[in-house]
Amino acid sequence: MRRLMVCAAAAAALAGTAFADPPAKPAKPPPPPPRLFLSPAGEPFRLSPSDPDPLKAWFDQTDTKRQGYIDRDEFRADAARFFKQLDENGDGVIDGFEVSDYEAKIAPEIAEWSLGRYPGEFGPSPDPSQKPGEGQPPRGRTRQGRPIAQVVDEPEPVSGADFNLDSHITLAEWMRATDTRFEMLDTGHTGRLTLDALRAKLNAPAQRR
Repeated sequence: MRRLMVCAAAAAALAGTAFADPPAKPAKPPPPPPRLFLSPAGEPFRLSPSDPDPLKAWFDQTDTKRQGYIDRDEFRADAARFFKQLDENGDGVIDGFEVSDYEAKIAPEIAEWSLGRYPGEFGPSPDPSQKPGEGQPPRGRTRQGRPIAQVVDEPEPVSGADFNLDSHITLAEWMRATDTRFEMLDTGHTGRLTLDALRAKLNAPAQRR
């Protein structure tokens, strides 16, 4: 009888082990912050000791009401502010010369990336003696990951606002592009852009239109 009881207890213990919850998988560490984040309007925010999270730096700058989210008015105000910065002569138009200044002085990484080069802060540039793509990571990525991170995937956000393709971006065109970008980001039609939702878009695989 004692032997039967011992066997029954062992069987019960084994059954309990079989139906126990499997050990939880360790959580994946969050992806590292981008080295360069381009705001929807094209303003660059770079990783640095003072800005350890470029996306959050832009978010905090834009969330002027300190609501914990960006509404349409804040989104438009941030874009309008950057328009004034790009409009160097204050004539209300971003012309071809000012676009060139933007690409050369404010966000030179865009031109380097479009040519298949890699900005120095993101990794070594291609060896000119090598054939294109030889010994280099795929275009658009570096050994450290994407060199330029965006929540709205546009190769050049400033030129992307030139709807008339006349090398002159008016404030009306700029705000039209701004509203379109807000609607693209506000997929739930809540009128609010949260940091978590923007971060999810930032880390999602890029899909070119």
